[in-house]
Amino acid sequence: MQRVCYNTTEKSMRAKNCTDERGMVSFLVTLIMMMVITLIVVGFSQVTRHNARESLDRQLNAQAFYAAESGINVTQSTIVNYVKANGSANLATKTTCSNEYDPTSAMGTTAIALLSTSASVGYTCVLVNPTPSSLQFPVSQQDSTIMPISANANLKTLTIAWAEQDGGSQATCAGAIDGQFISSSNWNADCDLGLLRLDVVANPATTAQSASSLAGNTVSLFLTPRGTHGGNTTISFGGATTAYIVSGLDATSGSGACSSGVCKVTITFPDNTPNYELRATTLYKDSKSVTITGTTDSGTATFRGAQAVVDVTGQAVDELRRVQARVSLFSSTNTVPANALAASQDICKHYSILPSDTVDFSTADACN
Repeated sequence: MQRVCYNTTEKSMRAKNCTDERGMVSFLVTLIMMMVITLIVVGFSQVTRHNARESLDRQLNAQAFYAAESGINVTQSTIVNYVKANGSANLATKTTCSNEYDPTSAMGTTAIALLSTSASVGYTCVLVNPTPSSLQFPVSQQDSTIMPISANANLKTLTIAWAEQDGGSQATCAGAIDGQFISSSNWNADCDLGLLRLDVVANPATTAQSASSLAGNTVSLFLTPRGTHGGNTTISFGGATTAYIVSGLDATSGSGACSSGVCKVTITFPDNTPNYELRATTLYKDSKSVTITGTTDSGTATFRGAQAVVDVTGQAVDELRRVQARVSLFSSTNTVPANALAASQDICKHYSILPSDTVDFSTADACN
């Protein structure tokens, strides 16, 4: 049976074989829609898998971090107990990963493996350096931090870097003070870096045995990030060695050395002893971090007896976290009160220097 097709151009009707293509359009539309839906489903599946993997990675990352912290705590406890019993002089260095830390071992290792092959969470590497090339500690206005400086050779220089307080953003510290202490309100208006005070005693174990020898081997430094006052960056123990005012200037170039919330001052030493005792405190602002590095005749100085650097890697399945911490090697606390008495107003003081002095404080001259 023939289908009848109409030629509207010729306005005539003729019989011929015709092909009906209306079903092809429906097929193409259905195919395209199926492809679009498939791509959407695949995309959602990938996003879901990606989010699930991110969630798992965060969980494993946290587990690896806690595993590393566990290693830090275990190693720190081991070091503290050893130092309390034996001191820090013979504390071992550990430079290999595979075993727990043994402070009495020449290599600082024991035969106890850290993480078995069947375990999925634990710490896999413990490193200990009892002679770091830098010392780091926070300093506050309320307490003074005591830090022994025992270098591997006679010290030539110490570089002191101190950072702005936590959460600080005002680091311009503009305005020349040239050795003057300004009010807290004026300081706090544009500076979140504190003024760092350092009292340094040379070789206290052998020379600081009397008041005169202590005075002759002590220097007090007031390191300020403000102003243009260059101060004196050469310390000569044995003379009038108090009340130095050193601004945040580079000792070699004289250019500004306060940037990105950190100030740095390099101090030259007489190169005759490796041993010093340092007391640090701040004025105006706390410092979240004070870092000390040094040089000797042979290069970079290393310090023993103050801090040990513990480096631990934690693992959770295929996630790794590396945590580094500093352990104090002091047998007692290294912070002392900044002063015995503090007052917001002037205090009238009379001093009796010698026991034979007969000062009648009730009739002494009035304070102005």
